[in-house]
Amino acid sequence: MKDASIKSAQRVFEILECFGNRRRPLRLKHVVEELDYPTSSVAALLKCMTQLGYLSFDDVDRSYSLTGRLAGLTSWVESDSFESGIVDEVLRGLQKESNELVVLATESGLYAEYIRTYRSLGDGIQLYISPGTKRVLVQTGAGWLFLRDRSIREVTEIHRKTIRAGYLTEKDYPLSRLMAQLDHSRERDVIYASARESVLPTAHWGGGLASMELPVPAGHRKLAICIGGPAERLEAKLDLLSTMLRASCAKIAKAVKPD
Repeated sequence: MKDASIKSAQRVFEILECFGNRRRPLRLKHVVEELDYPTSSVAALLKCMTQLGYLSFDDVDRSYSLTGRLAGLTSWVESDSFESGIVDEVLRGLQKESNELVVLATESGLYAEYIRTYRSLGDGIQLYISPGTKRVLVQTGAGWLFLRDRSIREVTEIHRKTIRAGYLTEKDYPLSRLMAQLDHSRERDVIYASARESVLPTAHWGGGLASMELPVPAGHRKLAICIGGPAERLEAKLDLLSTMLRASCAKIAKAVKPD
């Protein structure tokens, strides 16, 4: 009994490390392939971890994701000096320089998730996005940045899952339109997306986001920085904001690969 308990505990930590290494939602078969353990054993552990609140299960995608419970237990440990260090420092500087909303985004399953947000410091109409807000990956500038280097098969599968989940329809947003967006994004380092051009309605229908992918250390999850605000205001100074984004990314690139 003691050996069995130790084995189960070991497998739980290995499952957590599997999620940490992949940094994305995983299906049962992915965890089984990674750890090479019996399917029945892994399935039982994933179910138990979900019941305890350490994992969440997506009924549509049939995948598991880490919840914030584990992060809450270990919040006193400095777990990511990159994002809370140089990235946070640079984004706060961008907030002051641009006087606009600044957001840090990452990929989370079918979504682009905004994990850090810095409120606008300027006057006039302002937009705000709460940390933890998610937008459908295929309908955001940050999402196009994350998807543009994926294979056609991977992009097709994500598009199919998005439609199957009921977020979009093939008629409103065909795969050909997504592929065209990705082709467009490959030609630019800064991607601007207006909410009014989106198929899905958003909370800020008159808003827009200018996004640029960040350089990250090897093995780190993908990140993008975005400057947001009323579309007309952003579009009027898009060249200037793009210059600011490039300068911010250059500072982070220097920290990732110092001379």
